[in-house]
Amino acid sequence: MERMNAVVTGASSGIGLAIAKMLSEEGYDVYGIGRIFDSRADFLKERISLDIRDTDILLEKVSKIRNVKILVNSAGCAYYGLSEFMTPDKIKEMCRTDLEAPMILTAALLPKLKDTNGMVINMASVTSTRINTYGASYGALKSGLRSYGRSLYEEVRKHGVRVVTVCPDLTLGTKLYRNADFEPGKDDGCHLLPEDVAECVRSVINMRDGACITEVEVRPQLNRIEKK
Repeated sequence: MERMNAVVTGASSGIGLAIAKMLSEEGYDVYGIGRIFDSRADFLKERISLDIRDTDILLEKVSKIRNVKILVNSAGCAYYGLSEFMTPDKIKEMCRTDLEAPMILTAALLPKLKDTNGMVINMASVTSTRINTYGASYGALKSGLRSYGRSLYEEVRKHGVRVVTVCPDLTLGTKLYRNADFEPGKDDGCHLLPEDVAECVRSVINMRDGACITEVEVRPQLNRIEKK
């Protein structure tokens, strides 16, 4: 019997890498999509190095993957600050990475996911449910991804496909804050780790057949940021 496969975007670091590693531990052959991989990703079945905005290359690569059981849309991009200072290039990069690419990739893989009674896991954010001063564009896109997942579930549930939206809060050890002037607080309890989110996803994928967690929020106990 062939092993089931998982496709994970953003798999070269942070939450995507942690989820990919967890899925490998769960017995999946994991195809990781990212820009630059290092030795931490040696467990992957295949490392697919590309910019997720290169749609033609992305679709050509995933078209060759069989028996897709799980798709994790984890790649993300964020710029923070007053909306009047958001340049067109920054907005376009966020739009294409955070919302366009997940929808394109999901549409491409849905026929395969229907064949396996598979699962789509969209990595949104707590910003998708809140007012986001200094992060209006990013929050709007994550809200769009959350809305997409909720509607998609109603479309595909009758085909046995589960759709889950995961909304993590401040997570240390990711590249999401590389363009920000702040980062999660480093004291215990003030941040999540990528492995915390991966453990949440482990629980989600191991729900019994016939039951589905459609949305989950993961937060640190405390709420603190630090200026860089």
